[in-house]
Order: sequence, then C-alpha cells, then structure tokens
Amino acid sequence: MKPNFSLRLRIFNLNCWGIPYLSKHRGDRVKRLGDFLNMESFDLALLEEVWSEQDFQYLRQKLLPTYPAAHYFRSGVIGSGLCVFSKHPIQEFTQHVYTLNGYPYMIHHGDWFCGKAVGLLVLHLSGLVLNAYVTHLHAEYNRQKDIYLAHRVAQAWELAQFIHHTSKKADVVLLCGDLNLHPKDLGCRLLKEWTGLHDAYLETQDFKGSEEGCTMVPENCYVNQRELQPFPFGIRIDYVLYKAVSGFYISCKTLRTTTGRDPHSGTPLSDHEALMATLCVRHSPPQHTPSPTHGGPAERSRLISVLKEAWAEMDLGMAQARWWATFTGYVIGLGLLLLALLCALAAGGGVREVAIMLWTPSVGLLLGAGAIYLFHMQEAKGLSRARAELQHMLGRAREAHDLDPESQAALFLGQQEGDRSEEQ
Repeated sequence: MKPNFSLRLRIFNLNCWGIPYLSKHRGDRVKRLGDFLNMESFDLALLEEVWSEQDFQYLRQKLLPTYPAAHYFRSGVIGSGLCVFSKHPIQEFTQHVYTLNGYPYMIHHGDWFCGKAVGLLVLHLSGLVLNAYVTHLHAEYNRQKDIYLAHRVAQAWELAQFIHHTSKKADVVLLCGDLNLHPKDLGCRLLKEWTGLHDAYLETQDFKGSEEGCTMVPENCYVNQRELQPFPFGIRIDYVLYKAVSGFYISCKTLRTTTGRDPHSGTPLSDHEALMATLCVRHSPPQHTPSPTHGGPAERSRLISVLKEAWAEMDLGMAQARWWATFTGYVIGLGLLLLALLCALAAGGGVREVAIMLWTPSVGLLLGAGAIYLFHMQEAKGLSRARAELQHMLGRAREAHDLDPESQAALFLGQQEGDRSEEQ
C-alpha cells in the first residue's frame, strides 16, 4: 500500500420506520428512498427497521445497478429489520442476536419479537479491511420510568464486546444505527469508552442539518410531538461511529442530516432523520498515530467510572428479574395447590361442575406463570453474565490504572501535599 494512500467513503444511515400496515405512507417512502440512494450513490447504505422482506427485495432490485452487493439480516419472529447496500463486494457477513431484548408479554412494544441484533460486513477496499456494523437497540418508550434500561445497557455492552472481538484484523471500524441512546446516556458512554469509537457529529469538520445533530425532530410530521416536548430541538439517537487502528487515520470531512422533510418532495423519508457522512482514511502521520483505546490515565479513569455505573445497573436489573422469578414461583405453587383442590372437589362430586369450570383457567394461569418464571430466570442469567464480564473488566482496568506510572506520580505528589498541609 502506498505511503500516500487515501480513501474516501460516503456513508448513509437511516431508521426507515417500515412497519407493515402501521407505518404511514410506507410504500411511497420506500420508493423515494430507493430513488434518493440511486441518485446519491453512497459507498454504503445501512438501514434499520426494514421489517418487511418484500421492501428489502424491492430496494434490492431498484438499487442493483448502483449497489451490486446487499444483505438482509434475519432473526427473531419478524426479523431484525437490518439491511445494507454496498457499491463494493462483501467479503464476509455475520450477525449477533442480543441475549436480552425486552419482555415477550409486552406485546404492544414488540421489541422481543424482532430479535434485535448487530450485523457485520467485512469489505476489502484497495487493500484496506473495513468492518462495517449496523444495529438497532431496544427502544426507550418512557424516559422517566425506563423499564428496559438494564436490557439496553446490556445490549450496548454486548455490542461493544462483539465489535472488540471481531475487529482485531480490521484497519477501519464503522458502526451505524439507531442506538436509542442519547449521547450522555450510560449505554452510549459505555460503548464509546470500551471500543474507542469516535462520534461523527462531534468530530466532523463540516456539519449541516438539524439543530444539535438531532435525528428525531419536531419538524417531522411522523414524530410523536408529545414525546419530544421535553426536547425542543429533538433528540439524537442515531449515530455514525468510527475508528482506525494504528497505521491509519480516519476523519469525518462532512456530516449531513435531513431536517424533517425530503429535499425533493417535501415529506420525510421516515420518522427519523437520515445521516450522511463523508469519511477520509489515510496513512497516519506520526502526530496522528492513534493511541490505544484505554492508554492514558484519564481514559482509564473514565472507563473505570462507566464500568462501575454499568455494573450497578446490571445489579439492579438482576435483582428485579429475580424478584419477578420469585413472585411467579409463588404463583406456580399456589396454582398447583389450586389444581390439587379442584381435582379433589371433582372426585368428591359435591361441586363437580364448578371444579370443571375452574379447571381450564387454572391450567392457563399455571402455564402462563411458568412461562414468565422461565423467562425471568433466563433474564437474570443474562444480566448476571453481563455483570460478571463488567466486574472482570473493571478489575483489570483498576489494576492497569494502579500500575500506571503517571497515576503513581500523581498519588505521590498528592501525598506530599497532604503531608505539608499536616505539618503546617
């Protein structure tokens, strides 16, 4: 590879809000999205919430001349909703389905049935290996009483670990998607601190788009205005994140967002705003050589802090899951006693008709409680696993921080100052 190697990548990301029979003007929006992608000719287009595989196949045919490579990530009952279109050949692809993804009995939310996941594509571009990830984390629904917080933080940790373990041979890492996390939320900070990914909105040299880079804005006619009342400019929950390993330097030259309406027809492509980033990859000069992800004492301190927060959140979630498992265990016990009593009454013949009438709902209650018990036991184990991983990494980070010479020097100076204060 030549020392003056330079590569420009144009990236498109959009949560398409493509729920069959529920999303407004879905067919028209998918058609206009295809026209827009063909006209712009990005290197990569990464999409979320393409819930209908028919929509993917329509886009696949429409975009074939411009984007010869494409893949649809399948999972869950109705699918992950993730797909990607590429101008460049896809060398490899795989996906990871998140262990925790909401509750099956919260049918009106539906996240559990989707099988939320992260998809990975490996591209070879002029000798450079690019790992591109696309994902969609669990929705928030209620920020004041977020019952899915532990699940979303666990997903962010799984995502960070998946990227960490699958990107060791990559020269450049790219993550796009709807994280359903505000920039300062715990899950977002955990993901960035552990992986070392940079935020295109914060790093770009040239930004144009919605106020504060928001990707759900009040100007969008498809957005629930009531949910955005606490946020006058909107919220930023969709991201383009990236990093390059040693030997390469990556920068975001431009970042654009849509602003609540399609520039051609005047109506939005989705209830989310699209992100369009231009990234430049080149050999890194000495002054731009990336430091290790957790290299300095300041970075280690931030990492330790966020790992502690995530561990505490996993602990709370695990306690809640175990409470529900215990509660449904008692319900199962009572249900079994009730069934035994009904069997005795039916055998005695005194109130046989009443016992037979109560038999079916009692069995239904027992089966339902059993299913909920099994689910929450599985949830507790998933959260326990994430907590154990976080605790281990927290211990390693603390050891590295304690052994850092700069930290020891700072501690020594602090002790000296303390001694002087005592002498005075």
